[in-house]
Parts: sequence; C-alpha cells; structure tokens
Amino acid sequence: MKLLITRAEPHASQLATLLNQKGIASASVQVMTIEPVVLTGASRSTLLDLDSFATIIVVSANAARGLADHIDQYWPQLPINIHWVAIGQGTANELVKQIPELSLSQIHIPDGTDSEALLSLSVFESIAHTKILIAKGEGGRELIRSELAGRGAKITELSLYRRVANVVAAEELVRELEVPLDWVQVASGDSFLHILTMLEGTVMRETLKDLAVTWLVPSERVASVLILNGISVSNIICCSGASNSAVVSAMGLDTNDGARFN
Repeated sequence: MKLLITRAEPHASQLATLLNQKGIASASVQVMTIEPVVLTGASRSTLLDLDSFATIIVVSANAARGLADHIDQYWPQLPINIHWVAIGQGTANELVKQIPELSLSQIHIPDGTDSEALLSLSVFESIAHTKILIAKGEGGRELIRSELAGRGAKITELSLYRRVANVVAAEELVRELEVPLDWVQVASGDSFLHILTMLEGTVMRETLKDLAVTWLVPSERVASVLILNGISVSNIICCSGASNSAVVSAMGLDTNDGARFN
C-alpha cells in the first residue's frame, strides 16, 4: 500500500514518518511552493494599525509565519486586547512558536478547519462595527470575509504569501502517478489545481480522472474542486481536517476514519 503526498515541507516529511511507523510506503512531490508577497502601502498601513483591530484571524501556518515576521518589524511589543483566532491546531501552534508573547490559551481555535467551523466560534456572535483582520494567502477564504461582513463587521484582508505551481517537479509528479498507488493526499483546492497545471500537455493530465486511487482531501469544499475537474465522488474521502493525523485516520490507520464524500 502506498500514498502519494503532495503537501509542502515540513509537513510532508512528518506525514511520511507517521506512515512509515505504521508500515505504509509513501512518496512525496511538492506541488506548490510558497512565495512571500511584497507589501503594498496599504498593507504596511494595516500592520502599523494592528492595535486598532478587535480580532485577528490567522488562516494557516504560512500566514502565522508571515504575520510574525512583520510584527517583529513594526511592533517591538505585541499589541494587547486583541482576540486571536487560528484555523486549525497546527496554525495555532505555529502562531505561538513565532510569537512567544502568545500562549495557546489566548487563541480561539474552531473545532474544524473549514470556514464554517471558524464562523461558529462565540467570538463572532456580536461583531457589528467590529474591526477584524484576516491574515492569509492570496485568494481563497471568501466565505469568511462575506459572512463576517454580513454580520456587520469591518473586514480587512492582509495577503502575506502566494502559492505557485512547482512546475520544475512536473516530471517527478508524472512518474509517481504512473506507479501503483492506493491514495493521493491533496491539502487544498489550490494544490489540486496546481497538479493539473503541472500535468498540462501530458497523457497523465487526460487520464488522471481514471486513476484507480482514493483521493484524501481535508474538506467537502476541496472535494468539490476535484469533482468539478472530473474525479469521481466515489474515489474521494474527506478527512477530518488538513492535519497529518487526520490523513492517517482517514486511511483507516487510526480509530477515527474519514468519510466518503457524498
């Protein structure tokens, strides 16, 4: 049995180690690279006004690292009286690692990693006229912005990084998809779209939908991206999030299995 890991480091190596401990073979192809976004004048103004926000939402570990770098530059002391919200335990852990003044007890963490779970937090119940900052990558997470704005909050987005297709690894990706596989792990809708970009012009691009593999995705939202691009519903399992432990569970190697998308 074998899994193809497509997530970035260090998570890819950590997942491979977990699988190896359970006797499962794996291969890894990084389908995306992360590039920092050059700050605009508006972005710098946002960072300088950080203490004016009631709540800061950090959507990923990459966003946590990017935001921490800029806080170090603009704020000798961390602004106080801010509600910190992290999507996923991994994001919260990275936030605490990068900003030592924060502790996990100060961070609101939703039960799930999707936008819907985040919006169910009590901190977002009465937010009319409240200023909220969303620290994120370019694109995505439109639901968070629209829902919070619909509740009367004043939303500012701070794009800190972008994901780009790792086209130099295209040949490696084709080779790995051509060998017998049982699962392919996909961490986001963008990851899958980058896979399609890397396979452009190859036979594998045309036959990808016919591969006899199970695609492991973190949410129904990501599953929908695969379905729109020809992957059969019956070949998709939604993990209980994007963490490595959620992937392992969905593979049936732990007590909490994932659920087939339907």
